Amino acid sequence: MKTQSILFVDDNKMVLTILERWLEEENFHIHMANNPKEALRIIEQHHIDVVVSDLLMPGIDGLAFLTMMKADYPHVVRIILSGHLHTQSMLAAINQVGIFKFLTKPLELTDSLKQIFYEALQQAERNQLAHHAEQQFANHLSAFIIDMMKVTDQPYVLLNHDHLVIAHHHSLAHTYAVGQSLLHPSYDGIQLDSHSLYIPRHELENYQSSICNIRQLTFGDTLLRFIYFH
Repeated sequence: MKTQSILFVDDNKMVLTILERWLEEENFHIHMANNPKEALRIIEQHHIDVVVSDLLMPGIDGLAFLTMMKADYPHVVRIILSGHLHTQSMLAAINQVGIFKFLTKPLELTDSLKQIFYEALQQAERNQLAHHAEQQFANHLSAFIIDMMKVTDQPYVLLNHDHLVIAHHHSLAHTYAVGQSLLHPSYDGIQLDSHSLYIPRHELENYQSSICNIRQLTFGDTLLRFIYFH
């Protein structure tokens, strides 16, 4: 398993030195930066899982830095380390950035603090797995739709797992509108009112008839159904 990394960002070199010595024997890599600009250079050169950043620093402040981190590296877990009190508006902004923990100075170098860092690393691993799964699904979905487009030039409807229409051929814009539910009001299946057709759930996976065919994509907890009409 790849060793994870934590990046500490603080303009106080003493804080960084103390943390580096205290954590040098832990089971993760440590990177130190005196300002956000230096931190960004490190992130470009190394894989980083967790960022622990001071808020008030010269140049780019910690909040702006963490906002950039959220936009460009959303899988990285963000922790604030600060010795200053903040207004409600600042706390609201911090919440929008998506902060894992808010640590206050002076830090108490305890096992509880180390546990917070390890929990953050675990969250980073979950974020990476989720990101990878999203990419895989996007690739599967793209291939699925391209495949369906090659199958036919005839009208189609794309449904999600709740039987809601999420896309359709332009000719069906008024027949099966985006957001419309095709779930039968009384039975377990879908109802295609405009084609006077009911299809029970157990037939949906490989349905074929003179009216339409159904192709299904299942990936993890996501299910999509592509209905194309003859």
